This record gives sequence, C-alpha cells and structure tokens, in this order.
Amino acid sequence: MPKKDYLVSAIVSVYNCERFIRGCLEDLEQQTIADKLEIVVVNSGSKQNEEPIIKEFQAKYDNIIYIKTEERETIYKAWNRGIKASSGKYITNANTDDRHKKDAIEIMAKVLEKEKDVGLVYADDIMTETENETFDKHTSAGFADRRGFDKNELLYSCFIGPHPVWRKSLHEDFGYFDENFKVAGDYEFELRICDKYKFKHIKEYLGLYFISPYNAEYRDFEITTLESVDARDRYMYRIVSNKWLKKLDRLQSKELFDVGYSYFQKKASSLSRKFYLRSIRYNLYNFKSYKGLIVSYFPSKLVKILKGPNG
Repeated sequence: MPKKDYLVSAIVSVYNCERFIRGCLEDLEQQTIADKLEIVVVNSGSKQNEEPIIKEFQAKYDNIIYIKTEERETIYKAWNRGIKASSGKYITNANTDDRHKKDAIEIMAKVLEKEKDVGLVYADDIMTETENETFDKHTSAGFADRRGFDKNELLYSCFIGPHPVWRKSLHEDFGYFDENFKVAGDYEFELRICDKYKFKHIKEYLGLYFISPYNAEYRDFEITTLESVDARDRYMYRIVSNKWLKKLDRLQSKELFDVGYSYFQKKASSLSRKFYLRSIRYNLYNFKSYKGLIVSYFPSKLVKILKGPNG
C-alpha cells in the first residue's frame, strides 16, 4: 500500500492523560482536513491506560502512528521523537486536554501554503475550566486574544499560544526543541526562528484552551519563570534599541524577584538569595530585591515580627 501524503502532522504527547485522550483523538479526526492529517501519538512511559484507546482509534483510522517509550521523557523530547517520525509538510502540537474548531488546522495550513515567507501561524483561543468540552459546545471562562506578531514583543512576552502550526522544514534549518526545557521549550524555539521567518496571527478563535491547575506552567511557577528568563537571555543580543534593552532588563529583574520571593515564602532562604541577586544584576534600581535579599538573612521568626499582624 503506497504511503499517504499528509499535509499536516499533529504531535500528541501522552502521559497520564487517560481521561483526555479519547476526546483529543476525536477532535483531530473530526478536523475538516482529517484526510490530510497525520496523527503521531508519543506515549512517554504513561502509568495510565491510554494505550487501548489509542489502539482502538488505530483500528478505525489509518492516519495514526503510535510510539511508546518505557521511560518518562520531557514533553519536548516526545515532540522531537514525534516530529522525526512524521511525514507531514507542516507540524502542530495537539495537547490532549485542548480542543480545536473543526476547520482550525485547515485554516492555519492554508496560510502556510499561500504565504511562503511565513514560518509559523497562530490564532486566538477560547478558554474553559471544564474538562473534555468541545469547541462547538463549551463553557467559556474567557478569551485569549493574541497579539499581532512582533519579534521584539515576543522577547518581552510569550503570546503565541498553545495551538500553532509551523513548517517542518524549520527543524532542518534550526534544529529541534531543546530537550533540557520542561515547560518553555516551545517559547525558546519560537525565539530561535523568529529572526528569520515571519509569524502570522489569525484574528479568529480557533482553539479551546483548558485551564488546569495541573498544567506544568501553572504548577511549577519557579521553573516556568526561570526557563522563560533563560530563553530570553539567549536572544537578547538581537535587540539594538536601548529602550527595548532597558524594558527587557526590568522584566527579567521583576520575574527573578518573583521567583526569589516565592522561594522566600517556602523558607528556602539560600535559593531566595540566589534569585534576588540575579534580579539585582539585571536592574540595579530594583530596590525590592535589595530588601528581599537583606530580609532573607533574618530568622523566620523575626521576619514574622517585622511583617506585623497584617502580613
């Protein structure tokens, strides 16, 4: 049987998401471009029973590749594994707990087909706090209206969102996702490629984003913040405007202060001091970091007295 030509490959990373996987695969198979959509599922040592559901879909549809590893991998190692096994011209990541408008992937792929200087396409999202809703039938918890693309703004804020579509050929030019990252590897990759390729924002709600307290970006505040700081550090050299550099330095300083304060609240004084110092190095005038640094040397009982009855 000849190999099918796929336009888009959707990479699905699976780890302890049994309650979401059926809805995820149904969502992808119901896309208007489903006949040109390859689904690459990478099970990274999940402890739950997603596999029977995945194999049930494989028996029904011929566009699903299933890869399983025994060890737990970072999401970016799983994505890289899936991309290397894929055959589509374009790539998208499909988070198991998110959903799409039925023609979302088709709309974004059409932009890449038409505009050859665009490397990545992204759109707006509707947010929900209810599990396993569909785009057509959901309970809205707000809207994520993304910014129009500006590579300087991207250094200041990660605004691409969770459902982009990009050219697979970008990985030939720029490599794959940095597997050392846990939560900000996609942000680092976007910063890596945005100097050479345009990004296109579609002003339309094409995704349904599930807001979950179990998402790594919410659960691991310190890791998310530090990885974002480290990603920006790699590409700050591109900024030639002194105004932009000062703005970025203030942002980096503030975020490192927030990490220092978070560790201070957890009574991890040595870690809090480390990040207060990093904060000061970015912005010598961030006096909150000086105060936090000094207070982090005080015994916790004394800090409570200094804070007073109202904290």
